[in-house]
Amino acid sequence: MAAEAPQQLSPVPGPGLSETALQGNLFGAPEEPKPAARLARPGALADPGELDDAALEADASSRPRRRRQAKAGAAGPDPGANDPGPPDGAPAELPDPASESKPPTAAPPDSDLPPWHHHSLVDPQQLPPMLRHYVELKAAHPERLLLYRLGDFFECFFEDAITLSQLLELTLTGKEAGKAHGRVPMAGIPHHAAERYCGDLVRRGLCVALCDQLEATAAKGALLKRDITRVLTPGTVIEEGMLSARRNNWLCGVVVEGSRWGLAVADVSTGEFRVTERQGSDLLHQELLQLDAAEVVWPGDGDRPGWCPEGLRLTPSALTPFAAPEARSSLLKRFKLASLAGLGLADLPLGQRAAGGLLRYLDDTQPGAAIPLDLPTTWHAGDQLVLDAQTRRNLELTRTQLGGGGQGSLLWALDRTVTAMGGRCLRRWIEAPLVDRAAIGARQDGVSELVNQRPLRQALRRLLRPMGDLERLAGRAGAGSASARDLVALADGLERLPQLASLLGQASSPPLAALARPWPELAELAALVRHHLVTTPPLALTEGGLIHDGVDSRLDGLRNQLDDQDAWLAEQEASERRASGIANLRLQYHRTFGYFLSVSRAKAAAVPEHWIRRQTLANEERFVTPELKGREGRILQLKARAAQREFELFAELRSQVGVQATPIRAAARLVADLDALASLAEVAATGGYCRPEITAGRELLIEAGRHPVVEQLLVERPFTPNGIALGGGPAPIGRSDQDGSPPDLLVLTGPNASGKSCYLRQTGLLQLMAQMGSWIPARSAQLGLADRIFTRVGAGDDLASGQSTFMVEMAETANILHHASSRSLVLLDEIGRGTATFDGLSIAWAVAEHLAVEIQARSVFATHYHELNELAELHANVANVQVLVEETGDDLLFLHRVVAGGASRSYGIEAARLAGVPAAVVLRARQVLGRIEANSHVAVGLQP
Repeated sequence: MAAEAPQQLSPVPGPGLSETALQGNLFGAPEEPKPAARLARPGALADPGELDDAALEADASSRPRRRRQAKAGAAGPDPGANDPGPPDGAPAELPDPASESKPPTAAPPDSDLPPWHHHSLVDPQQLPPMLRHYVELKAAHPERLLLYRLGDFFECFFEDAITLSQLLELTLTGKEAGKAHGRVPMAGIPHHAAERYCGDLVRRGLCVALCDQLEATAAKGALLKRDITRVLTPGTVIEEGMLSARRNNWLCGVVVEGSRWGLAVADVSTGEFRVTERQGSDLLHQELLQLDAAEVVWPGDGDRPGWCPEGLRLTPSALTPFAAPEARSSLLKRFKLASLAGLGLADLPLGQRAAGGLLRYLDDTQPGAAIPLDLPTTWHAGDQLVLDAQTRRNLELTRTQLGGGGQGSLLWALDRTVTAMGGRCLRRWIEAPLVDRAAIGARQDGVSELVNQRPLRQALRRLLRPMGDLERLAGRAGAGSASARDLVALADGLERLPQLASLLGQASSPPLAALARPWPELAELAALVRHHLVTTPPLALTEGGLIHDGVDSRLDGLRNQLDDQDAWLAEQEASERRASGIANLRLQYHRTFGYFLSVSRAKAAAVPEHWIRRQTLANEERFVTPELKGREGRILQLKARAAQREFELFAELRSQVGVQATPIRAAARLVADLDALASLAEVAATGGYCRPEITAGRELLIEAGRHPVVEQLLVERPFTPNGIALGGGPAPIGRSDQDGSPPDLLVLTGPNASGKSCYLRQTGLLQLMAQMGSWIPARSAQLGLADRIFTRVGAGDDLASGQSTFMVEMAETANILHHASSRSLVLLDEIGRGTATFDGLSIAWAVAEHLAVEIQARSVFATHYHELNELAELHANVANVQVLVEETGDDLLFLHRVVAGGASRSYGIEAARLAGVPAAVVLRARQVLGRIEANSHVAVGLQP
């Protein structure tokens, strides 16, 4: 190329060039190829339109560029820097959702609604072309809030404008819609802040359709091509700002036929995809509650079905995508398979339909973008410890009952993870404990190794702490929505994998040894990203500054030309300063006005005659020259071509990274497991925990156990440990039968506020922690696997369904008695207290006896009915325990210590006095109690 005959480029600018026209080629069709041209000497006035790829590559070869680091702070403009935020506007009452189902009518004269408050009220043929297109799109997506790109804003019209202005407190303006309609409602948001505003809308439960521009410049006499490029729904978002970093965002597909149902669950941000099929709508209700799904898609309409919990976003869908043939086709197409036999879906026809319908919904909401999902896996009943919604609420696994916050929950107590993906992993472990001894043992081995090797644990946590969310970063790359900073963060995380492998080279436990591998393909990918992208790339992808020098010869050639133009500008500034004699003259650039010469107001009268006044400010005057304006167009065209080339290189790099989404996520999940194990090890090592022995029997033997959450919340005094023995083996407390085995049922008595409820929850949490593979706060422990944990601790009215406290209590108790087995752990508090004394005592007696005799479940039954202590005399597998209290005169001291034997008093009147009940009331209560005890007797002790 260097030997080709030179050809001097014309220094005369071509006619009709403007900044708008030049930048219109940024993402439009490529320009027609032109004959090869030789580059002019440095600083010469070359026409960038005649610089073809060969000429640029020749320039790059003759003047190679040296790779350099991006300057700090040169990452480009912050998209939010110029965002003024939502304009001031008076918040209005939100529209009634029920009104959306009614046919819209024209607003009455005295209404606050604008005349054209709904898109169906206008005649599309009498609207301008742009608004006509908006109405057509809105008619196709009536249930979604439509954001329509117009220049630098996304605009809404008609009812969507009213909704947007009310929800975001924006000023409702108007737009001319022709003579027939006048002005119609309009509201909008800046396009560069769309993610922030859309995140707010999605969190409020809305679905948002984004109609974006598909071309930079329109054909003569035509509108810019626009179409819906993305539909944002609660279950399909992948943008970082719209997601909670430390919890999964589940999208569910459901198919129900009779009492049988299929469920598909996907997190589109991490790629996880699971399918199941079972019997019973109550189980489906419990699964959806456990998942806390962001959105549920189902083939139906009308009223909310009973299996869908209140508060979940339910999205009706067409029947066709959930039909068996279409669902099968969607699965085969998405995963490029010839058969579904290898996926384990053959025996799950409803699950297969749910999965196919979910994939079709993803395709509809993500047009043109194939979000990478893992191959679907199946799970079945019995694969994990079953925890119903009541048990999760009572044990406060991830949120507290009072206030619903995270602090004070089990997750809060155990979460020392340092990465977002590790936090999500630990949450899943808590929500779905294991029932396989081998899998539990493998996790325990990992925790034990990290507990015993403190330097290794600390080194791993230091290495993991700066690591980005590889799962979601890989997903955004695969979906084509990752930014340059996302790819840099991804490369940084991948570069840490060999360091993790080095630290874990001598690890013996399977979860740790799984990461002790080199990952050469991911190391190459990280090196590729590092080679292409600058260390701190800008947020904007279309304004340049992304790619290193030396990556692409065409880009280097364009940058050489820009350097030449910079040199010319510097020389021009010096030349004009000499010619004018103005020492403080500066040549500057403004995005709106272009290049200009700036002088102080005092020197404005001394400027040369060929200068043209451009703008007057308070302290300066701005001028241009014909030569400067002529050069400006060429410089802007060079910058546009360079920015276009950078975006092309970035898009190609992002595509290469997206192809590797599956192996990246596989590595990320191992890293998440490691982080979760290190978190459990950190808590165990600093909290004095022990490794529980998981046995094949039914025993639940804990010596000096402690509540994992309450222990951390106590600051002024230490937690009082207590043991428990149920189901087999030597018993530290409790009554043994003739074989020396501890009981199946403990009747727990003691005064109010003494710690009975804490003891119940402690027992459930320690069983759960052991089955998730964690160490537990105790001196020692032997635990057999539980299939389910049931709790009933406290109750409240369910006014929505017309149930009183007692009815809620009985419904929960009935559920336990119907589903508990001999391997279940049942924790009951104050059964029967919501009705008359004799009725309540009778119910409590019968429930406790049924658990001990018929079901033989491992149970703790806390009660104030001291008569239940007689059960221990009638049944060998029942024992009495009590919470000690020390009474000195009028004072009560709660010892919070559980010992063998039954309490004879509840100290209710004393507790009332301590709570501040007036002395006269306390005295009268004692008088009444004395008379009742003297004249009443409850006869129990009869064999059934």
